[in-house]
Amino acid sequence: MKKLSLVLILLVSTSFVSAKSTKSVKRSNNQSKFDVRVPVKKWIKKLNDGFRFGIAQGSLSSNLKSRNNASDNSINQSPNTKIQLHVGYENIRMKKIGQSVFLTYQDVDFNDELDDYRNMRISGNITYGVAKQLYTYGGLNWGKWYGSNEIEAALDAGIGYQAGVGFKLGKKINLEMEYLALLNDGRKNDINYDSEVKGMMIKVNTPFSFNL
Repeated sequence: MKKLSLVLILLVSTSFVSAKSTKSVKRSNNQSKFDVRVPVKKWIKKLNDGFRFGIAQGSLSSNLKSRNNASDNSINQSPNTKIQLHVGYENIRMKKIGQSVFLTYQDVDFNDELDDYRNMRISGNITYGVAKQLYTYGGLNWGKWYGSNEIEAALDAGIGYQAGVGFKLGKKINLEMEYLALLNDGRKNDINYDSEVKGMMIKVNTPFSFNL
């Protein structure tokens, strides 16, 4: 009888230890299924869908006014946009308000004795998805001209504006037609300067790919 009781006690103890061990293994397996990379990849993929890199070309006209107490002069030109590169993020939503932010480098040739100039700016827009393949946008830009000591000293950073319409040619490419206005003013050697560069731009945007 004592032997039988001892056997029963051993069987119960073994079963308890085995069950506890099985629960520990299951708990360990459940914990191992969680991979922190999965939510990170999903977040980056969602963010990546809005990142854009693009190039642009356009037809611009410029007007530079200089004035003091004795005179008021104005120079009109038709500069050529040699290259424009922009990078940023956009959120275009169907029948809803969205937004976009871009950083832009623009190289401009004024076709005269002046040197080539570069405009660096950041722009923010409100977007609206009109249809599945069509959207509009508009907003403000803040930028400054670079290229020579004279122009950099005479013109401060200024606030301009842009507005346009975009066409989704596919999941990878957007084509935009934009009206752009770059407005700057400043003062040097008791002379006030006002600069307006306006015109139409054709832009092509494509998303980044992290290949995650």
